[in-house]
Amino acid sequence: MPLHNPKPWIECAQQDGFAIGAFNANTLEQVQAIVQAAQAEFAPVIVQVSHNALLYVGSGNATLGLRYMAAVGQIAAHSVTVPVALHLDHATETEVLEAIALGFTSVMFDGAGLSLEDNTAITKRLREIAHSNGVCMEAEIGEVPKPGDAGLGESEMALTDPDEALEFVRATGIDTLAIALGSIHGIKDKHLGLDLARLASIRAKVNIPLVLHGSSGVTDDCIAQGIAMGLCKVNVATQLNKAFTRDVRGALANDSELVDPRKYLGPGRAAQIGAVRERIRFVGASGKADLVRG
Repeated sequence: MPLHNPKPWIECAQQDGFAIGAFNANTLEQVQAIVQAAQAEFAPVIVQVSHNALLYVGSGNATLGLRYMAAVGQIAAHSVTVPVALHLDHATETEVLEAIALGFTSVMFDGAGLSLEDNTAITKRLREIAHSNGVCMEAEIGEVPKPGDAGLGESEMALTDPDEALEFVRATGIDTLAIALGSIHGIKDKHLGLDLARLASIRAKVNIPLVLHGSSGVTDDCIAQGIAMGLCKVNVATQLNKAFTRDVRGALANDSELVDPRKYLGPGRAAQIGAVRERIRFVGASGKADLVRG
């Protein structure tokens, strides 16, 4: 199947009380694992590519990385019968424009380092371009800290202000809003909670789908409560990388003479298929491929 715009799926998830899984990929094996897991679960799925993934795939050249991942994403989507979207995550303005031109079906502009006024203006302009090309537009209010900021206390985090979220959504016309509720990117163990009272306040003011970034470090109980309260796109990265790397390490540890990368990357891919399938079931998207197609 061709790549799809995930906006209708995410709106369906919002209406029916589940979430769409959005899974980060840095390698061919990880892209394959994501779509194969979705096929096995008969679920819609979003393959996500971050700015750092672009730099890795493009050997330091983000534009080249975009071209690689656009081509791989197209092939991956055509390899399965379930709906697949290709999303560019935490991107610059230039990267968003390049991704739209290359056929990505969803993009996120990261304006967290800008003033609210500048973030609003750039996001609105990008949303107009995205919509004119049939692409889903995500943006962020507040900021989910990166791994280097993991020592921050909650009082120091730029959590999403509900009134700013309402103003931003009204001014930009975006399709989905990423919000900061206490999660942190790159956390390896599930011990973080979410500010569910803040989520309830945002949900009362904002009627578009809400997105959770940094879910790998958040307890499943909090994620489940968040989905019940209106989080309908859940991003997963580190949790998948852990599974992939664990089985690569295992394959190498079991055979000190192993040099064929297919024989250790293959187990990593298989482990990630299992991890993605578990998350698809957890967020409630398993079996929903036909539902989101209407």
